[in-house]
Amino acid sequence: MRKKFKSMRGAYDIFGKTRRRCLTENAPKILQLLFTRKTIRRFKPTQVVDAVVQKIVEAGQRAPSACNLQTYTIIWISNPQRRKRVLDACGVSTVTAPVILVICADVRRLGKTLDSLGFDHCLEHGYGNSLKLLSIVDAALAAENMTIAAECYGLGSLFIGSALANQKLCEILKVPEGVLPLSLLCIGRPDEEPPTRPRLPLSSILQINEYRDASPETIKSYLQHMDYKLDEEGYYQKYGDRKLDYHYTNHIKGKTDPDSMKREDREIEQVLKKKGFLLEKP
Repeated sequence: MRKKFKSMRGAYDIFGKTRRRCLTENAPKILQLLFTRKTIRRFKPTQVVDAVVQKIVEAGQRAPSACNLQTYTIIWISNPQRRKRVLDACGVSTVTAPVILVICADVRRLGKTLDSLGFDHCLEHGYGNSLKLLSIVDAALAAENMTIAAECYGLGSLFIGSALANQKLCEILKVPEGVLPLSLLCIGRPDEEPPTRPRLPLSSILQINEYRDASPETIKSYLQHMDYKLDEEGYYQKYGDRKLDYHYTNHIKGKTDPDSMKREDREIEQVLKKKGFLLEKP
């Protein structure tokens, strides 16, 4: 038995070294993939074979998962009629990507599993806020893995945030309590070659040892950078039919308008309550 164990350990060591060497050798290609990824909004009608879609979702499963609870579900919308209803419900009827996946946080399956084992558990009593929050993290990590897998197949992707806690979408998909739609992930062959979009300076994102508020000068600097790079592409005019004087600064103002966000908050709160994701007071 001891000899067998040593033999297995040796095999694992060899496999580990081979894997690390392979990753090291391919690191430039992998990093290039990450640094050149961009959102695609125009897709060719070319269909993606089912086996590729399944492999992309399987890649999503390899993402980290809190406590390995895997509290997420991916709903593949393959029916053309349902696809139209899903896109209409999210207000994106013009999206032409052939693959539509709904990314959902899902603590229901965990609850059902615990029920089948006869265990008393927090979800049965309406508790488990940490599990619900981590299920959103789990789903997001899986979705990101899927976007990178799609890139490996030469496909582009687009996230649609209006699926978040969308009541119409919940009704179409018959989403029960314990399951919360977060986003659509649309995948297909790109029908455009846009530039990579700008990001905030690394110094605004990466902080050392403690949090620091950005100075007014820093905020002004990165806003000018974002405005310049997006204006250079004509981003808001190309995709949003906006006027030439519409910039990133206008964009973030519109996305945080207090009146519209107050209405949206009320709608989302109702869905969160129905699906059991409204965080309970201790």
